Amino acid sequence: MTGDDIRALVPDALAAHRLTVETVLESGIVDRELKQLVFRALAGEDVEPANERERAALDWAEAIEYDGEAPWERLHQHFTDPELVELGYATAYTLGQQHWLRTWKGAG
Repeated sequence: MTGDDIRALVPDALAAHRLTVETVLESGIVDRELKQLVFRALAGEDVEPANERERAALDWAEAIEYDGEAPWERLHQHFTDPELVELGYATAYTLGQQHWLRTWKGAG
């Protein structure tokens, strides 16, 4: 089963997921390419930041993933608070989906 097959068991869950994908993961105020870089890193891919903004985004994602200290001063040099909310939400959502889907697929 795919993630959408599982979500479709509860149509409102599938609709909520699709809304998040459309409005936060694929669009929003943070560049989609930057979010994709973070998502690849969260999936375990070795990624190399091209600049300090990307490095800050990857460090923010790592802090969220491992419940670590956020480098606030450096983050605020590169991102506004609304951008940090969006990037943090996208990171947390992606991590949650990854963990949930691995758990679900392990149940079968």
